[in-house]
Amino acid sequence: IEKIGPAERQALTGWLDTMRRLGKGTGRSAPRLREKASRLLAQAKEAVPVWIMPLARVAEQIDPTTTRFDVVIVDEASQCDLLGLIAFYIADQVVVVGDHEQVSPEGVGQRLDTIEHLQDEYLRDIPNAHLYDGRRSIYDIARESFGGALMLTEHFRCVPEIIAFSNRLCYNGRIRPLRESSSVRLKPAVVPYRVRGTAHAKVNEEEAETIAALIRAMLQHPAYEGKTIGVVSLVGEEQAKLIERLVRRACLENPKLEQELEKRRFLCGNPAQFQGDERDVVFLSLVDSPRPEGPLPLRNDDRFKQRFNVAASRARDQLWVVYSLDPATDLKEGDLRRELIHFALHASKDPEGLLHSADEQARRTQSPFEREVLEWLSGQGYRVRAQWPVGAYSIDLVVEGEHGRVAIECDGDRWHPIEKIPEDLERQAVLERLGWRFIRIRGSEFYRDREATMARVVRELERLGIRPRGRFSTPEDEDAPLHPLAEEIIRMAERIKAGERQEAVASRPPVPSEMSAPDLSVV
Repeated sequence: IEKIGPAERQALTGWLDTMRRLGKGTGRSAPRLREKASRLLAQAKEAVPVWIMPLARVAEQIDPTTTRFDVVIVDEASQCDLLGLIAFYIADQVVVVGDHEQVSPEGVGQRLDTIEHLQDEYLRDIPNAHLYDGRRSIYDIARESFGGALMLTEHFRCVPEIIAFSNRLCYNGRIRPLRESSSVRLKPAVVPYRVRGTAHAKVNEEEAETIAALIRAMLQHPAYEGKTIGVVSLVGEEQAKLIERLVRRACLENPKLEQELEKRRFLCGNPAQFQGDERDVVFLSLVDSPRPEGPLPLRNDDRFKQRFNVAASRARDQLWVVYSLDPATDLKEGDLRRELIHFALHASKDPEGLLHSADEQARRTQSPFEREVLEWLSGQGYRVRAQWPVGAYSIDLVVEGEHGRVAIECDGDRWHPIEKIPEDLERQAVLERLGWRFIRIRGSEFYRDREATMARVVRELERLGIRPRGRFSTPEDEDAPLHPLAEEIIRMAERIKAGERQEAVASRPPVPSEMSAPDLSVV
């Protein structure tokens, strides 16, 4: 600040005062104030080495003909649509920070024919022009155009039990959680809670009332003192709005609870609204409920995968999964809702097994190549075992299906050099006579084009009748009791709900009896 000259200091102060006067930018003088702010910003740019502002303000106030930056960092770029390219125009170098496994722009209301016409008219010479639409993020565009992506694998937000879902769903186990579970007093880290709710118009009242009661119980329990709280609806915004309304209405009747709620940074929303945010305790409401005609339609495409990834990774200390479905009968194999419920059940009953089963298999592998293949297949929901013994032999990887197994051999490493191929094929012939079926993967093929190689492996597995069985198995004892703290919170919430229902019955006007005699008195 001391090095700023008088002209720059004056421009910076003028810009700040202009922005305060602009306010929400809706007044009659707003266009004139925006123009003044843009000019002052160009003069004040050198006064401050680092500027942080939302993209809308960049577009509004920075004139690229007069203002340029050495480096621009675009954060949360996976949520930013094509308008984010403005940031590329004002910098010599751009760092794009995002995650294609998280929520991308929805492109709500866009017309396909209009988009295609604009692409044909203005983007004729642009590579991959057909991908430039309202659903493409600038992170996607940067990843396709520039390459050289650097993945950050260290994770500081969630305890390991919580991030395990996203780690297997989207990142093939490559995320390394650094928080210690022992440092958190809330147990268990993941709590599954099934209710008998019914969904209608994207709302499940039983789930909403249950979550509202659980939150009120937490606000009064010393173990949750100071913990921030959030709620994520996995179906639209309507459920989140209902839960917020129920919680705030209940707290209005108790000023102490209302003050406490404000301290907890209470927030309800959908996954997109929570992206980039976090809370100590997060509730997920699945909303959906059983239907008489059988299992619900499969929900496992990339859009839902992104939403589930974001939703399940917002909690720092404790994640509650509230649902109304029986995963075995109401959901199909591979459905993300089924995966999430199985994960919650497993994490609450056997957290050690959840965390260490995949690690144990990875430790058994004899090379980084085997480990990467195992992690990729596990991340896709296949059950994989490393170094499977068969008599005097050992198989690199075995993929287990519902009714069979397939052996996978990883060739080209120090354990399978080219000079040992005849010996490996002889061993394979022996095992094939015992009924084993083999898929072989060359290291050179895998590292040259990993996705194409594994797509081939998946096709062969499908041909051999081996399909993903889910990333998370259900513990043998689903009805085992929860941790005492979770049980106590649930009992408190049930008392709160019971009290509300009694009050509702007591407040109803009396219903006249049908058998009472008519009043025939004459006045």
